Amino acid sequence: MKKPHFLTKHTSIIYRQGNRFYDRELSRYNIGCGQQFFLLRIYENEGISMVDLAQLGFYDKGTVTKAVQKLEEQGYIAIKSDPLDKRIRRVYTTREAQPIIEGIYDARRRWNEVLTAGMTDEEAGMAEQLLDRMADNAYQYMNRKEPDKE
Repeated sequence: MKKPHFLTKHTSIIYRQGNRFYDRELSRYNIGCGQQFFLLRIYENEGISMVDLAQLGFYDKGTVTKAVQKLEEQGYIAIKSDPLDKRIRRVYTTREAQPIIEGIYDARRRWNEVLTAGMTDEEAGMAEQLLDRMADNAYQYMNRKEPDKE
C-alpha cells in the first residue's frame, strides 16, 4: 500500500513559524503578522474598497474590518468614502506607513530566503507553483455549492 502524503503537518508548521517570524520582525512597528497582509495589499492597490480587500485575500468582512481599524488607529492608513457611492469605503496608505511597508517587504524577502534555503531557483519556483495549486484546490473545494460527502 502506498504511503499517504499528509501535507497538513508541514503547512501547519510553516504557517505557525511564519506567524512567529512576522510577529517578531514587525513588533517594532506595533503590527503583527495579521496586519502585514492588509497593509501591503492596500499599498499595492491604493483606493481599494474594503469588500475588494476581503475578496483579494479570501477573508471575511469582519476580519478585514478589524485589521483595517487597527491600521487606521496607528495612522498607517486612511479610510475615505467613495465620492460616487458613499456606501463604499476606500482605503489608502499614509506617509507614516512608508517605512513600515519597506520593513514588511524586507521581512518577506528574508522569510522567503529561510524557506528556500538549500533549494535551486528551479526548486523554489516549483515549490511556489505547487503551493499555489494546493491553495487553489483548497479554496475551490471549500467554496463548492454542495461539498462532497466523504
